[in-house]
Amino acid sequence: MATQILTYPYGTNYREIDWGNQVKDGKGGSIPCDWSIYRSRSIQGSGSDPNAWWSSSDGQDNANTISSNNEHFEQPNRGRNQKGLAFWVDTNKNGYTTSCWFDIGAEGGARDGATMSNSARSSWLREVTSLWFLFNGHDTRENRDCYSMVEKAGIRYRDPNGYIRIKPVTQKLGILSLGQWIRGDQKYMFGYALSSSERQSVCRNNWNFLGIRIQMKIKRGAGGTTTDRIQAGVTGLRLGLGESFTGWNTSNKRALVLHGRTPWNEYISNSYKDQLETR
Repeated sequence: MATQILTYPYGTNYREIDWGNQVKDGKGGSIPCDWSIYRSRSIQGSGSDPNAWWSSSDGQDNANTISSNNEHFEQPNRGRNQKGLAFWVDTNKNGYTTSCWFDIGAEGGARDGATMSNSARSSWLREVTSLWFLFNGHDTRENRDCYSMVEKAGIRYRDPNGYIRIKPVTQKLGILSLGQWIRGDQKYMFGYALSSSERQSVCRNNWNFLGIRIQMKIKRGAGGTTTDRIQAGVTGLRLGLGESFTGWNTSNKRALVLHGRTPWNEYISNSYKDQLETR
């Protein structure tokens, strides 16, 4: 097994202002997993399963463009035109809601418990326990009860036995809550972590970071016949590590990690030479 190397600092907190200067811009290719994005058009899991993920075939997305340009990890503040990975619908339906989930990184669409391919790519960071990103409702019509939200988010891992595990993040760290509706110009710094027991399990049992899953939801709740656009978007994705979140740090966020497209079978090879990146 390759040696664990210096990663994102433990206990890292991202400021709600001036976030564009805090870490290296991912648009240059410096991201901690494979740059691929999978957009789901179906439900994964049953209605009685609290870990089910919900998605429909409705709506449009920009996943191919965002993946090609690494804009799902873009950092500088580029204003309202910076939507990040976005999902939207143009509709005049009253009381309309729909959800869509995306996998960022290798093995997109794989279920919790599936066997991971040995050719899957990531930086294979250890002790990843929280997820931070910027969320926006840019281009969402600001009337007729049109809003967007992050409904659910999770971290995808390779567990010690070679299975893909998807762990929802449940402990709030940032100002925005899961399920909180927004719209308009502002981007919101959003942070959630695994539960304390799952943080301990991930940190002490050699779970490696594979990627991210994010489920977004949009709605047009009011009446009328006007067609409105409702959109949700995420950008500036970042990770947090460790079991404890005491003593948050708001600076010193650059770190040295493995290349984000390192194949697993090379990562565990005794002959593999570490390819490092600064983030």
